[in-house]
Amino acid sequence: MILDLILMFSDTFSLRAVAKYLQNLFEDEAVHGRKALSMDSLLARKTRKEASRMFFETLVLKTKDYIHVEQGKPFDDICIKPRLKLLKSDF
Repeated sequence: MILDLILMFSDTFSLRAVAKYLQNLFEDEAVHGRKALSMDSLLARKTRKEASRMFFETLVLKTKDYIHVEQGKPFDDICIKPRLKLLKSDF
């Protein structure tokens, strides 16, 4: 139930904005032959509030199957890869 409330709350402008932002970044990275983004690079030069919001929205996008995330071990960088659903969506 709590997860459902979180997902309902996240269906906001913020989630769509982060999804569109990631979609654009993945398109730019594909031009250079890169297929993944680093969470550390996404959060660089962000305030604590912006970074926590970006992290939260990233988790929601993972839950909704827009992205795939990997972390080798605790406290390692998080690797983010697009799913077809993200690349084909129109935000």
